[in-house]
Amino acid sequence: MSLTQKTPTARYNPAQGGAPHGGGSPNATAGLSAAERGAIGDHVRECWTIDAGAEGIQTMKVLLTVQTDAAGTVRNAVIAGSDVGRAASDPVFQAFAERAVRAVEDYRCATLPLPPALVGKPETFTFRFSP
Repeated sequence: MSLTQKTPTARYNPAQGGAPHGGGSPNATAGLSAAERGAIGDHVRECWTIDAGAEGIQTMKVLLTVQTDAAGTVRNAVIAGSDVGRAASDPVFQAFAERAVRAVEDYRCATLPLPPALVGKPETFTFRFSP
């Protein structure tokens, strides 16, 4: 069987953004333009890899909650929402999600290219990773 390699993508939630299930603490994702989300996704994509041979990898998606410091550097990234339970019960998905967390926290990609309005105070974002 031949596997087609596809470059993984990393991007913010769509423009409707916000917390994945509404409510909760404020999330800066919704305030970003599509171009700003794209620039951040392009930046993080350089540090993200997937196991192209893993079963079902092409249909996987994971949400992360990412917290930055005042300089825009990632200080914490965790699996978000219902993906937490899925990671606990599915080892292939867990590996996929952990690679996403490592990409965001990687020293080469952790300083996000945030717009000036979001620099100067800690922020929380939602990232969606999918191949």
